[in-house]
Amino acid sequence: MPTWLSSLPIQTDRTLAVVYALAVLALVVLVLPFGVVGRRGPWYAALGGATTLGGGIGLGLVWLLGDVQDLFGVQLSAVVHAAGAALFAGLAIAVVGLVRTRWWRKAVALVAVPVVVLAGGLMINEDFAYYPTLGDVFGDTGVGALVAGGLHAGDTSLSHWRAPAGMPADGTVGTVTIPGTVSHFAARQAWVWLPPAALVKDPPRLPVVVGLSGQPGQPSDLFLAGHLDTALDAIARAHDGVAPILVVPDQLGSPSSNPMCVDSRLGDVATYLTVDVRHWILTHEPVSAARRSWTIAGFSEGGTCAIQLGAGFPAMFGSIVDVSGELAPRNGTVAQTVARGFHGSARAYAEASPLHVLASRRYPATRALFAVGGDDARYAPITRAMAAAARRAGMTVSTSVVPGTAHDWHTASQGLGWGLRQLTARWDLPAR
Repeated sequence: MPTWLSSLPIQTDRTLAVVYALAVLALVVLVLPFGVVGRRGPWYAALGGATTLGGGIGLGLVWLLGDVQDLFGVQLSAVVHAAGAALFAGLAIAVVGLVRTRWWRKAVALVAVPVVVLAGGLMINEDFAYYPTLGDVFGDTGVGALVAGGLHAGDTSLSHWRAPAGMPADGTVGTVTIPGTVSHFAARQAWVWLPPAALVKDPPRLPVVVGLSGQPGQPSDLFLAGHLDTALDAIARAHDGVAPILVVPDQLGSPSSNPMCVDSRLGDVATYLTVDVRHWILTHEPVSAARRSWTIAGFSEGGTCAIQLGAGFPAMFGSIVDVSGELAPRNGTVAQTVARGFHGSARAYAEASPLHVLASRRYPATRALFAVGGDDARYAPITRAMAAAARRAGMTVSTSVVPGTAHDWHTASQGLGWGLRQLTARWDLPAR
């Protein structure tokens, strides 16, 4: 794909306006009776019936997949319902335009099909704030294997470190392979962001953030949709080039999988994240091993994992950022979750719940940050309950409600960025 096409933004008002206008124009032409062969009365009746049926099918599919089967694990917004109805209604109009019409009208109908599908897809994408560019849709991110500068840190503390001449102005992003040496978990490539201070000859020992995507998803989501590299670049600019190294491993294995960040027959994900990933970070990046310097953060399923592992491994993680996570690991219904991830043991499932773990320990030295969308009726009560449990367990807790957003990447981007900014003092980053 050419670079100019790959980098085409698909969430901007200009792009959306052009695509929506083309879809509306095509459908208006198809609704007008010009070029219809035969009487117009029956044709109008067929058009009206097909449009109503198509819209109903679209609404029905969104309701069935989203509300009944809960396939996406979120409460789908009115925008998604409207997009589903409009998409199938538009396709129905295009189909009618192919029957008993002139050749040019058939041509318009054929062109309308991809335009209507594109318009509906962009409407849903904009609501979730998922893919920012056309290249991202097809996996053409322009990000390659990580090329770093100095990876062997000296003994210089952050408080005494000074930026050398020639240090890059911004951080760098790349992909790496983190093998499941101990866990044998088959993970996809991880994404890593290195701050300017990590790219010089003798970097200091830096804090580290282990970030986790939602499900379905992949590590790139925290960059392309979550914009965490942008948030960390801003932190680095305010702190003499110093910011945490961000490592986003794959805790899923594939977009459709959900091993739930536990060790089970679905994969030893907990061991992968706490043993394999930690070992790789400590041996490949200039980071501090101190728990105060380690943060685990995530959105949705990744947020659930963040509070699970942050509470379950307090000697490793000193801080937790949970954006719109759940009360407990989930893979289908509770019964399915117990069978798939806990060998049929309801007790093991209950003991893996973050609420159970929080109630059984004290965390006087852990910082926990929780964020949720202001319009997220499903996850807002969960976030409040989890924050309250963390506070009762002795954690220092802060919460944030992102106004006007739901369970989407608008919330993830703002919530994760807010959480990381709250931790700059805890990481002892130098002032510019």
